[in-house]
Amino acid sequence: MKKILAFLLSAVMITALAGCGSKPASNAENTSTAETAALTEAAATEAPATQETLAADVKAKLDQALEKEKFKGVAQITKGDTVIYQYVNGDDDNGKPLTADSSLPLASVSKQFCAAAVMKLCDEKKLSVDDTLDKFYPDYEYGKTLTIKHLLTMGSGIPNYNVFLEPSMLGGNEEENIKTIKEAMFAEELDFEPGDDYEYSNSNYFLLADIVSQVSGVAYHDFLRKNFFEPLEMTHTGFVQDILEDQDWASALSKTELMLETTNPGVANGAGDIVSNAADMDKWMRGLSGGKIISSDAWKEMTGNPNPNSSNGYSYGLWQMSFDGMGHVGQIEPHFGAVDYINTDREVYLFGAANTMSGLSFAEEIPQTLLAILFEYE
Repeated sequence: MKKILAFLLSAVMITALAGCGSKPASNAENTSTAETAALTEAAATEAPATQETLAADVKAKLDQALEKEKFKGVAQITKGDTVIYQYVNGDDDNGKPLTADSSLPLASVSKQFCAAAVMKLCDEKKLSVDDTLDKFYPDYEYGKTLTIKHLLTMGSGIPNYNVFLEPSMLGGNEEENIKTIKEAMFAEELDFEPGDDYEYSNSNYFLLADIVSQVSGVAYHDFLRKNFFEPLEMTHTGFVQDILEDQDWASALSKTELMLETTNPGVANGAGDIVSNAADMDKWMRGLSGGKIISSDAWKEMTGNPNPNSSNGYSYGLWQMSFDGMGHVGQIEPHFGAVDYINTDREVYLFGAANTMSGLSFAEEIPQTLLAILFEYE
């Protein structure tokens, strides 16, 4: 109904617009020369090898599972520090073949980046998940009863802003858009008492991104670049606004009418704002869960505090998945879907993104389907 927020249509929404490009999304001046050199060396040392080690019959079964679903897009599985499986099929929006390096808007997978930003500030003793929202929004009617943790676990009761926000309320100024969305959000009644239920709402992560900016003193996207993208050398990662602003990166994304948030900056902040590719997402998943950007205790906090009222064990920007893994799923109708999956016990990391209707509907099933085959032959 509200086209401006079509990228966040459901409780399991991720975008996966297929594009080609290698635009670095970092600002080196934000990091000292010595720090940059050290981080670059560490990231280079820990980059996964680009080789496949699966037996031919296992790879064939994985291929067949994706072909059966008419999957068009990119799928990748890493075991330890080695890429053991890649699947690429289909064309981008301009009819050019997709590649393993095709950049993809992540939509709701972005939520785990936002949750990690909160945990980074918790590591630095600048924030607590028990902080109430009146600390950041003193005039908000429900500020004294809502906590950061309620937002992280979708237990706040704040309605999803794509339900009540009118496109005509937004414009081309990010600061004004953020102000407008918050005002509209704070005028809404809660759907339930904080902590009493579970309701997937993008409003939670929009507010978390704003809080990260308030506490850190820098723009939310700049915080992610400096603390996550640069240390992990995620050189193919940026934000949805970059699709509109950089034609070299966005050359394959002709269906920009499906990314209308790019013309209304700030709308997707925290909830669905990141663009990345398979290699960078592998760096992200291993870095996030491996203590490289947040502490091990913070990772345990992120994954070990599910909302007890959620059927999927929704924790902090991640939910429980098959074979004891954690990840997030999302879709954008009518074409795009993606998923990431982290299993630290088995050292398995999976990322998939599609750009067709069949791929969209299959995105949520990718981990279960592919990993059932993979683990059968371990």
